Amino acid sequence: MVKLLPTERIPLAQSLNRVLAHPIFADRDYPPFNRAAMDGIAIRIDDWNNGIREFPIRTTIFAGMETSTALATGECYKIMTGAACPIPADTIIRKEDLTFTPNGTALIRCESISRGQHLAQRGEDLKKNELAVTTPRVCDISLIGTLAALGVHQAPVYKMPTVGIVTTGNEVVDIDQQPEHFQIRNSNQYLLRALCEQWQLPIRSCQHVSDKPKALSAALKQATQQQLILINGGVSAGDADHVPQILRELGVEILFHKVSIKPGKPLLVGCLPEGKIIFALPGNPLSCFMTFKLFVEEYLHGCLGFTNERFQTSTLMIPRFKKSSLDEFFPVFRHAGEYGYTWKPHHGSGDITATVGCDGIGWHVHNKHVIAENDSIPVLSLHPFFNII
Repeated sequence: MVKLLPTERIPLAQSLNRVLAHPIFADRDYPPFNRAAMDGIAIRIDDWNNGIREFPIRTTIFAGMETSTALATGECYKIMTGAACPIPADTIIRKEDLTFTPNGTALIRCESISRGQHLAQRGEDLKKNELAVTTPRVCDISLIGTLAALGVHQAPVYKMPTVGIVTTGNEVVDIDQQPEHFQIRNSNQYLLRALCEQWQLPIRSCQHVSDKPKALSAALKQATQQQLILINGGVSAGDADHVPQILRELGVEILFHKVSIKPGKPLLVGCLPEGKIIFALPGNPLSCFMTFKLFVEEYLHGCLGFTNERFQTSTLMIPRFKKSSLDEFFPVFRHAGEYGYTWKPHHGSGDITATVGCDGIGWHVHNKHVIAENDSIPVLSLHPFFNII
């Protein structure tokens, strides 16, 4: 089901956190000229080697200025940082090592210099047509600056799939309502919206629906107009969990239903013939969060061409025990000045504060019942693009 997403070109100013889809090659040499890296004078090293220490200033060259004034033997250019240094000048003496005389000369006061000092050579960063940026790569702030320097005003990025979100449950009310004692607020809708916005996934439909089969069928049918469908709740084995059957009736092929993990066991993943994918996530808040990070993001990573392992090995500073034979995933926390992670108990997958302030997701593997103090564990960063660049 994982295949590369189509691509599009967007204005570079709108590309932050999008994923670059095509490699970028240098359109010219970088620097495109021999560039002064210091304010000072530009000389020929041969003149220095011939014993000249005081140089008449031929002209002054500023950044963005071109000069056709030739440099005679024993002369120098006064030059500013960023300016193009004309051939045959090949060495810069910084201003701090000079004395400018009333006679229009510059006297060099340092004892030794080297050819090419304080001078960025043409093409030393990139040669014309050289590969400058590999892909896939996240358009972070530093990359955007590089792309701008390379003249990329329309960035070739992967086109993110449109999203339809359906939350379910008779017990769920919107967050601006005062729930009855037997009701809860629809926190998962806002959690899923935030997760999608972090990925810059365009949400085209978002609705809540009761557990009544007819209403649920209509909502799911509407959501399947999008390319990525996120369903929350109604996916377990209770009498009101109608989502799996309704998906089958809508022509969805169930790829798998239920996974050996905690929390998140009821997860269902399916697809439609035209390649659309459905993630039916469990209704408890921690389960919803975990299954999105573990499964939806894994799918997106593949569709964007990333192949790096998302989990990184780190240290759990306090022990953890488990009784189940399942792989367990749990929020982990960092503290200033400490290398590893800690964790804290919570009250199950319905605990609405379990992830507050967490820095990642720890993985307690199924066949290890005890993680000892300072044991190594796999940890998944909460940042969607961590360790994939």
